[in-house]
Amino acid sequence: MKKVLIGEFKHETNIFCSVPTTKADYEARSLKYGENIISYFEGKKVELGGIIEACRQNELEILPVIAANASPGGIVSSDFFEHVKEELFEAIDQIDDLEGIILSLHGAMVTEDTRDGDGELLMALREKTGPDVFIVATLDLHANLTSAMIQAADVLFPYDSYPHVDYYDRGFEAGNCMAKLLSGKIRPFMKARWLPILVPALTTLLEPMASLNDRSRDWEERDSAINVTIVHGFPWGDTENSMLSVLVTTNSDETLAEEILQDMDKAISERTGEFVSSSIPTTDAVRRAMNSENGPVVLAEEADNPGGGAPCDGTFLLSELIARNVCNAALAVIVDPETVAKAISVGVGNRGSFLLGGKVEDSKINGISLEVSASVKTISDGVFTNKGPMANKLVNRLGRTVVLEIGGIDVIVSEQRVQPWDPEIFRRHGIEPTEKQILAVKSAAHYRAAFSKFAAEMINVTTPGLLSADFNSFHFKNIPDNVFPLAGQGEDKK
Repeated sequence: MKKVLIGEFKHETNIFCSVPTTKADYEARSLKYGENIISYFEGKKVELGGIIEACRQNELEILPVIAANASPGGIVSSDFFEHVKEELFEAIDQIDDLEGIILSLHGAMVTEDTRDGDGELLMALREKTGPDVFIVATLDLHANLTSAMIQAADVLFPYDSYPHVDYYDRGFEAGNCMAKLLSGKIRPFMKARWLPILVPALTTLLEPMASLNDRSRDWEERDSAINVTIVHGFPWGDTENSMLSVLVTTNSDETLAEEILQDMDKAISERTGEFVSSSIPTTDAVRRAMNSENGPVVLAEEADNPGGGAPCDGTFLLSELIARNVCNAALAVIVDPETVAKAISVGVGNRGSFLLGGKVEDSKINGISLEVSASVKTISDGVFTNKGPMANKLVNRLGRTVVLEIGGIDVIVSEQRVQPWDPEIFRRHGIEPTEKQILAVKSAAHYRAAFSKFAAEMINVTTPGLLSADFNSFHFKNIPDNVFPLAGQGEDKK
């Protein structure tokens, strides 16, 4: 059996987040070593689950090393980056006849030492192994694709979908690709093109991404095409490559790769002006949800999405819901360990006064802490399992979690940040989401995968925040001046 090392090292870095990402953050979400990786990820609909299954079907010997995944946030510590690299290096040194490496990466990692953490890791592995060991990796759709990544890897498989319902598929595809590489069935040629467009959190379910994605899939039908992906980039990483790119891989067909890139470049460039957020002001969104004849109406506070590094304790939307005396509503989540601790001391069924949210970043970014009087409805360990189409069967850990009843609003308050893309986050805490008129979630697009099954309407809400789609509200230092919508602003852009 051919020996293949597998692992994971993921982080989406928001450089505007003031809280750094350390080993403790990886331990809080997911940090596994050795055979524990197999037992934890096998059968789960995530990248490593797909990688493991493909390797088994292709009779490859799986050598798991490390799987590290932290919630998106601030810059990753150099110490932990070096720890992961050393774990991989030590494993490589101990494996005789290693023939392949498959990694689950994100592609938007910024560390204390480099703005291209993923590229640096891949380049280090390539230098360590030499040219004879194949390297394949999955990437997030929001990767800041770099030449270093393309130079170091044999094939990269970014997600195609946002919501990322294809975690498992891309992992399985990467595992199958490794088998073809090892058997000599393919000789990949990989090329990319970067376009001067900053992309907000645009779902592939709606335009312009929907039809552009269809165009990519049509190109993939060509016999010698391996994959064609529109990589959205992650602007809040503020790197030279934090923009939209197109990645094409063919089976040694350079002519086809160039033809695809030219076609996709033209199709995308013609629609540059459509790459803007469709969110609406908070007041309008809440009024629309209250007046809707059908429910639930989902209000998504995309700028405070923990899935992009925001603190998830913003109060702009909650404040509006309270001010309008909204009834039959629920919100997930506000991250506030202090409030959780106080609510536990108050006890279920009792009432208390709380200073809720707005404690991590400046109040202009996330709102002020709200003084509220609330009843404590639920106390839990915050553990729940995804049952929807995205990352199905993956276990989430919110830390200690409470539900505060503030007037007609049930607010889930937790110790840890988890993007509420699966309705089970409500059910785990005694809230049936289908029976609510309004569901507020700290998410940008992932919620659409599961909530669309029963939501009467889904509305993205405009608020300030670390994931704001108003790119003019950020002071970018590394993104080139000639990108939409910042073109022509030069040093004055803020």
